[in-house]
Amino acid sequence: MRARCSVLSLALALSAIIGAAGAATPVRVNPADLHLEQLRPATMTYLVYMHGAAGSGVKRAMLATSEVKREQVDGKDAWVIEQHWEDENGSVHTARTVHAAKDAATLSQTSGWTRPDRRLTTIVEPATGRGSIEGELPEESRKTMEAGFAAMQDGWWMNWHSDLTLLPLLPYEKGGTLRIRLFDVGMAAPMDVDYTVLGERALVGADGRRRDCWLVETESGRPGSGNYQRFWIDKASRVVVKEEDVFNGKYRSKVLLEAPAVIEFPLPPTPAAQG
Repeated sequence: MRARCSVLSLALALSAIIGAAGAATPVRVNPADLHLEQLRPATMTYLVYMHGAAGSGVKRAMLATSEVKREQVDGKDAWVIEQHWEDENGSVHTARTVHAAKDAATLSQTSGWTRPDRRLTTIVEPATGRGSIEGELPEESRKTMEAGFAAMQDGWWMNWHSDLTLLPLLPYEKGGTLRIRLFDVGMAAPMDVDYTVLGERALVGADGRRRDCWLVETESGRPGSGNYQRFWIDKASRVVVKEEDVFNGKYRSKVLLEAPAVIEFPLPPTPAAQG
């Protein structure tokens, strides 16, 4: 009897180990798995800022606004995402990304970055593997970016540049770890990135509205680096409500504003401009 119990205990232990290993195995996400039916026209603004420990102050605050539109682009049904990031000095980043409506594949992207010391503009057409770079860039970075232009043709991938809009479409209801192929201009090639559903969280706004969210974590394709991105994704609307990144011992936070930060009533012309 004691021997049978020992065998049973060993079998249960092995079963638990195998079950845990199976649960930890990432599940590949393909275009058909995306909840593209949840994508809709919208304008969203995130407050983006850097900070250290609590009370250490906020640095490099900026507003990141994305406008999502459904359009016909070159005769193709597409989703167009236009991004505009600005800080106290003006425009920091702009991007116009065109995604195929059927599978979110990137059809084209034009993006620009403005820094105090330089400007950079890139234009890519993934289907043809073509891209162009205008502006000053370290030679090594330029070589990596140019290598990535050819790699864009290597199968389907999701555009990392559109993450705030597209990542919520992953099938998080399955739980566990989801693996998706991502690429962004500046990379040498697409790469697999794992997103793990840590659990659920409830966020309550100032108006008392409760948002039931999935809490999702990734190491951004660099396991063991100690750098993390964590997303609070509204389960009903499939919108990123909050993002909290940890890297190099600091935080970068992105918080969705209740209303988009866009100017509805432009300033009237000054008397000097009229005269």
